[in-house]
Amino acid sequence: MYRMYLDEHGVDRMTRLDLEKFRYLSLTGVVMKVEHARDYLVPAFNRIKAEVFDEDPDTPICFHRSDIRQSKGPFECLKSPEVRAHFDEQILRVFNEAEYTVITVLVDKQELALKNHWERTHPYHVLMEVIVEKYAQLLKRKFSIGDIMPEARSKPQDQALQDEFLHFKNEGTRFAPRALVQERIPSSNLKFRTKKDNVAGLQLCDLLAHPSHYTIRSNMGHQVQEAPFASKVSAILGNQKYDRSAYGKIWGYGAKHIP
Repeated sequence: MYRMYLDEHGVDRMTRLDLEKFRYLSLTGVVMKVEHARDYLVPAFNRIKAEVFDEDPDTPICFHRSDIRQSKGPFECLKSPEVRAHFDEQILRVFNEAEYTVITVLVDKQELALKNHWERTHPYHVLMEVIVEKYAQLLKRKFSIGDIMPEARSKPQDQALQDEFLHFKNEGTRFAPRALVQERIPSSNLKFRTKKDNVAGLQLCDLLAHPSHYTIRSNMGHQVQEAPFASKVSAILGNQKYDRSAYGKIWGYGAKHIP
């Protein structure tokens, strides 16, 4: 049994698309066996939280990339270069050793706004359609089934996404027929969770979504600047974690951009 943890990078509104920070939106899925999340990822993250951050067991820490980057809240100790270096070493080891597969789909919203053939016009739902079909195809190759756990945003947004997912289940997607989606993703409900739920898989996805976003943009020829740590994460993704064909092709499998 697999689970795909979902997180986005960027904003989904269709305004101010002339500004680069609003123009691109990506959705990243981290696919992992549920038992591996339980037996490896949760203990590995807990070990780092205890060793580096002296976590109080009654006040659990949730890894959140923006707070880690800014050394905010429980991550204030990362202002120390020595502590930061130790943390980076430990978290990169988890990124390397954990058994997971990454699928990231990126949309250029400015280009999307000019297209007339897309049935869906909400950028998040466009991305969701593609990532569901990629996930169903991956599960078929693994002869397995799975479910989907997005990070919750707001009740209206979550309900709209749930409705779209039911549409994909009932109608299929452009490249994944209904029978395939229903067979490989049997649950009709998305398993929304928040940061308060402290889900290790969602924390891993949060830490990977940003570097994956810029990895795809870099491969599209965009002039992007990656910090040294993000470059190391990108290398891990490209070398071993993106979904790929039997011949090693990543584009169209673990990485895709629209249009």
